[in-house]
Amino acid sequence: MSLAGIWENEYGSRMTLSLADSNLIIGKYELTTGSTGEYRVIGYQASADPTSSAGQACALAIDWHSVVAGPPDDSWHWVSGLSGQLSLQASGEQLVLSHAMVASVAFPGLAQAGTYIDKLIYTRVGEQHDIPAEPLPGEEVLADNPLVASWFATDGTALLIQSVVPYAGNAFGYVFGKLIWNGGPSLLYGVTDINAASAGLDLQSVSIVGLPSDVGGPAISLAGTLDLSSGVLTLLDQNSSSTAPDATYVETTISSKTFTRQ
Repeated sequence: MSLAGIWENEYGSRMTLSLADSNLIIGKYELTTGSTGEYRVIGYQASADPTSSAGQACALAIDWHSVVAGPPDDSWHWVSGLSGQLSLQASGEQLVLSHAMVASVAFPGLAQAGTYIDKLIYTRVGEQHDIPAEPLPGEEVLADNPLVASWFATDGTALLIQSVVPYAGNAFGYVFGKLIWNGGPSLLYGVTDINAASAGLDLQSVSIVGLPSDVGGPAISLAGTLDLSSGVLTLLDQNSSSTAPDATYVETTISSKTFTRQ
């Protein structure tokens, strides 16, 4: 069992997910709230299938710059980080995720700049065979993007961002690198607003996912902003582990981490 499939939440928004390998998730997101468009998703799932006593930890990153034609707005600079688990409930499969939406710039009439927290519950509405997979981009690296660096937090967490690769038309950038968490390295993936500086913004949004152990997790979402003036990277750490289906309320811990470039 995996997250590969089509998922819909209580707002009617839809995720279409596929597996790039046994743990890496890629897909698209279609909204029914706020802006309309099609958006890209990247994430991780733990290898262990969900059971009646334990869920399958996962984390996802979304960039809110639409990759299809449509009128642009301020939310195109935003990202989201989601973390939680696929759980087998009495009613069936549920994807229960804590959601941090990073509004790096205000959207007049909708939201001020800030990070907005929500809990989203998705149910499966389509199976894996329904899904066309889109490959990750090649190696046209944005070497001058300020996110490409080694970043360290005081608790020992490190982000070694090796490249930012633009999506077609420079809609956003995919982030590639390594995560050092509890002393051990693992691959990280993510998305970031590569248009922040050219738009005159102070903050560049970024959402990163990591999976330090591919068996049981935890699945880690790090979402927030890089202050382009101070060079400080501030991320909300949503850290999810497997729980029993009746204990999803303790699946995710949240903390704030500040990283400096070295």
